[in-house]
Amino acid sequence: MPVNKRAEPEAEKKAQLMAAARQLFVQDGYESTPMGRIAKAAGVTPNTIYWYFEDKDALLLAVLDELFQENMATFLTVARKPLAEQLLWLVQTLRGFSRLISTVHARVRESKPVDQWHSQFHSIVEQLFAMQLPQEMTQAAIAAEVRIAAFTVEGLVTHVLDDDAVRLTCQQLASRWARA
Repeated sequence: MPVNKRAEPEAEKKAQLMAAARQLFVQDGYESTPMGRIAKAAGVTPNTIYWYFEDKDALLLAVLDELFQENMATFLTVARKPLAEQLLWLVQTLRGFSRLISTVHARVRESKPVDQWHSQFHSIVEQLFAMQLPQEMTQAAIAAEVRIAAFTVEGLVTHVLDDDAVRLTCQQLASRWARA
């Protein structure tokens, strides 16, 4: 049983809990990771988690926010590259978190906060996609192209394809936009 330790600042304790949750959610999946296991990995009692997070979904969203911030910072280094390379980077990055993506899609109907996070994530990514398209296109055409891109990326992340097929698909999508 974990022992009481010195008092830690709230941010430090939250970071410790999120690191444990992140590792387990990515490695084993959300559904296969009970709060008690997260607590054990973090070296605390299960009740300690609830001092910092309302529930498991709140912890999931904190992990997702952290991953999003980290990867947006990395994206800025890729943003000036050709669109096909940006898309390939996005697919490769998201593949590392495919279990979390599946969890988010499964939890959208179960959890309003997860649904809101998912909608906000899509809105940001879709805005990044829209910036790649010619401004002469109608808003309806831009919205359709953005949906095509979002569904394509999600498909490439969630389905097992070899690297060549993924690369070719990203190149084809990018060339489609170049023609637009």
